[in-house]
Order: sequence, then structure tokens, then C-alpha cells
Amino acid sequence: DTSCLSGSNPMRRRGPGIAGLRAQKAAKAKLQTVAKKLEEDNIEHMTKQLEVFKKNLESFAAKHKDRINQNPLFRHQFQQLCAKTGVDPLASRQGFWSQVLGLGNFYYELAVQIIQLCLALREENGGLMTLKELFRELSRRRGAHQQKASIQDVEQAIQKVAILGSGFRIVQVGGEAMVMSVPRELNTDHSAIITHARDSGGYVTRSGVEKKLGWPKHRFRQCLDMMLQEGMVWVDDQHGGERQYWFACLLNA
Repeated sequence: DTSCLSGSNPMRRRGPGIAGLRAQKAAKAKLQTVAKKLEEDNIEHMTKQLEVFKKNLESFAAKHKDRINQNPLFRHQFQQLCAKTGVDPLASRQGFWSQVLGLGNFYYELAVQIIQLCLALREENGGLMTLKELFRELSRRRGAHQQKASIQDVEQAIQKVAILGSGFRIVQVGGEAMVMSVPRELNTDHSAIITHARDSGGYVTRSGVEKKLGWPKHRFRQCLDMMLQEGMVWVDDQHGGERQYWFACLLNA
């Protein structure tokens, strides 16, 4: 028998053939149809559950209206719950949420007061201040006769104003939340020098920045140019030593 020598193998496995390929294709199509049906059923089920949850949320809001309006912490927790279900009680001053809670009006009023306060203080701080300072000054001006607002309420109001592209926004600088009210951008150098100023009592010097951050003179000047122009930084030559650059946003922080 020379079949082994010739390299042929009479027991070699044959391919699936035309009929087999058609059967595989049909089975795959059927499986895709079943999977699509299951996905559609799951989406429909989840949508119905979400609608039920939203209705329960509306009932909860109506029942606890006074507590939501009067307790800032409870209001913040309620907003977090809304966010998880895709409900935005601040999206409009009209409709159910406005009628039941009046949240739209509350945040609209708060946003207007924030804008007025930032504009009033822009000459002093150049349009940059810590969120804590803004909250402290806003609370003082609102007084005890108006609905109590939390720092989270202030953040919510600023986020709504930021959508308008007016320059109002919250930025993080060295772990500190700061409010910008001018259409300027803070880069990493700005953040670094503000953080250094905060750790140095509110001001920096060129030699201090060179020692701490390792910046050459041109980088130091380039970083401060915009901030000096906007009034975010003040120059002090009165103390008799090296020129000091004071950051207005840190004076009352």
C-alpha cells in the first residue's frame, strides 16, 4: 500500500459544503433576531421602570416640598437622586418641577445675585475669587430673610450660568474651587503660581517662584501678564524689598 507514501489521506475531513454554510448562516441570523428581540424587550422594560420611578419621584417631591425648599442638604441629596434618573428640576422655570418646588425660580434668582456680586467685585479681584469667598459674601448680602442657600446651590446656579457661555464657571486650582467671571482661560502655569501664592501668604516674588517652581524670568513674566492686565494680581513696591505680586482672589480666602 503506497497511499501513505503518496501523502494522500482518504480519511481527510471534508468542508461543510453549500448546504452546511446555508444552515450556519440561517442559524446565525435567527440568533441575531432573538438577541435583538431580547434587547428591545429589556429597553422597553427599563423605560417603563424609569417612568414609574419618575412618577414616584414627583410624588416624593410634592410630599416633601417644604423640606426640599428649606433644607439645603436635603435639597442637594434630592438633586443627586434626580440626576441619577435623568431628571433636571432646574431645566425650566415652567412645568411640574417649577410649580411644585419653585426650584427654577430659586436658582434663577440665585444666579442673578451671583452675577451681580461678581461684577461688583471685578474691580477688586479681576474676575477670579474662591468659591468659599463668593458663598460667604453672597450669604451675607442675601441675609436671613431670603431662602437659605448652600454652597452646593451656588455651584448649581453657576453651572446653569456657564451654559450661556458668559465666562462664568468654576475651575479647580491646586485643589481649591475658584469662580471665574471673565472669558479667560487659566493654564497650568497660572494654576501653579496661584497655588504657590496661596501657600506663601497670598503673594509671590520672582526669586521665590524661581526657587520653588524653577521658572526662568521670561516664564514668570509671561504667566503674570494676563493676570496683571485683568487686575487679578496687584504689584507692591512699598515694603522696601523685592517686588511682591499679590493675588486678589486670596486676600479674603
